[in-house]
Amino acid sequence: MSVEFDRRQLNSTVRATAGTAASGREDAQIAISLLGTKAGLEIPTATTLHFGQWLGWPDWMRDGTSLEGSGPLPRTVTLADDLIIIGNIIDNADGYALAQRILAAPRPIMGTTGVLSLLHAPDLGSALRTIVRAIAAQNLFLTIELEETDSHITISMSPPWPMGPLFQFSSMTGLALIYRAIEALACSDAGEMVLETRLCELPEAQAVLAGFQCQIRPSDGAERLSFPAGWQATANPDYDPQLWAVAQTKTAALQTLMGEPDDVAKVRIAIADMLAREHRVPRLKQISLALDISSRTMVRLLARHGTSFHGLVEQERRAKALLLIADCSISLAETARLLGFTDMSSFGRSFRNWFGETPGNVRKSWQSGSAARA
Repeated sequence: MSVEFDRRQLNSTVRATAGTAASGREDAQIAISLLGTKAGLEIPTATTLHFGQWLGWPDWMRDGTSLEGSGPLPRTVTLADDLIIIGNIIDNADGYALAQRILAAPRPIMGTTGVLSLLHAPDLGSALRTIVRAIAAQNLFLTIELEETDSHITISMSPPWPMGPLFQFSSMTGLALIYRAIEALACSDAGEMVLETRLCELPEAQAVLAGFQCQIRPSDGAERLSFPAGWQATANPDYDPQLWAVAQTKTAALQTLMGEPDDVAKVRIAIADMLAREHRVPRLKQISLALDISSRTMVRLLARHGTSFHGLVEQERRAKALLLIADCSISLAETARLLGFTDMSSFGRSFRNWFGETPGNVRKSWQSGSAARA
């Protein structure tokens, strides 16, 4: 059931805290300092775009960020700017009302990768695992775990260091997203789900907790949502292998970037940028010049982390290949050119090495799979 919300409610002075005196901005600044150089990595704005739209894009959202201007946020921002924006929302809006709106919204309140995973995964279990991976990759300031037993699947969120309102807001909105995903695909009795939270006795949280139409239990630690293990096998009638492959590729790329050592991530970003701009295979000397380090130092640095320059280039081309194959408006010849191949035969050989099949056959199988469900 859809519920209309008054924007003035979202802009109230009620702060989404769990009885802590710290501000959201203070929490965000601590998280940024602890994340180090990873705070400078670009991530999709995702759910924050929905928050901004609901709030009417107030100027205070950008306070303390590197973003100029006003109005809607860009599609990607640095993790540091994203954290500060969330901190500003915590301090200036009603976080509980925002989480409540996630639960009542008529469509998924997720970024592109999350929506693709939810709508086109083969089953609920596959969708949830990809969504949880994506949320974890974008929220390095949370510890997110998916645990499975014979009877139940449990998704838990806990703070990796002592945190205040940033953790409570992020975990509540994150579990609201996951609850909606389960509700959308499982089509089962929501009363069989269990939410464990530290907010049970907090008066300000009662309205949003009522939106979780499941069992609510107190928690003395992590925030958790569990459901019967049998639900994960629920088939998705809208399964689309082409769009599902795109979602998995995007999630894997984000997960790799956010989980890599900083030195490796810098090289990977430079490779991806050059490949996107120049449509040719980057050379070691080009990237070393761009990063102002010697080629020999770069080789040793990457070897220390168990990888190589050639390996990173191949990983980036492989990931981009799947995304381009999924777009039928781009010819196979153009796909080869965008990936830096000089001819179709060399593209075909590399593609078969990566995926065990020709690019043409992969595209045909995806197209036939989509047509069969139309």
